[in-house]
Amino acid sequence: MLHSFLKSRTLQTVAVLLLTGSVIALTNTSCKRGPDYTKQVAVLDSLSKVVHKADSALSLIDTVTIKKDADHVMMSLELIKMAHKDSMSKGAAEIFRNFSSVRWQLETFMGRRTVMRIEMHKSVDQLNHLSHDLKLNLIKADSVPMYYSTEVKKASLLIESEKIGVQGLNNQMPLYNLIAPQADSLIALVKSHKDI
Repeated sequence: MLHSFLKSRTLQTVAVLLLTGSVIALTNTSCKRGPDYTKQVAVLDSLSKVVHKADSALSLIDTVTIKKDADHVMMSLELIKMAHKDSMSKGAAEIFRNFSSVRWQLETFMGRRTVMRIEMHKSVDQLNHLSHDLKLNLIKADSVPMYYSTEVKKASLLIESEKIGVQGLNNQMPLYNLIAPQADSLIALVKSHKDI
């Protein structure tokens, strides 16, 4: 009789301990264990998507055509140089000056594009890691504003740089298409040993 009483008492104790443990576990998971960074997480996740889209837009740009056009300008300028055309009309000089400027802009874009894409990949990783850490309250509260503002600023600058770069490229390509036939005509005259 005493044995069955102790046995049932032990079962009751185990049941109470299990119930208490379950309540504690539920309370710990349902209650917030630290500051709530819901707004910051939403901003970071949104910026991550925008940076990823900007990177995708840069990856779709036809770099082969840009390089071909820049090389065409370079060859045209080299031909003029080799022909020792120190004296040419004001109009011809302006065409080659503008052509050279377009080449510089195209090559600058190509160089910046490579750097931007590398930095965008890093930024997406950093934004995702910070978002994850904020969701789980893994960062000290006094460090959050610094990390948050740094990553938001970096991502925003990259997004702006992509917009400016693509806009500049979209301005330069029509200029190239306008100037290239004029420069080619002048090069043809130079090859025929005519004045330009």
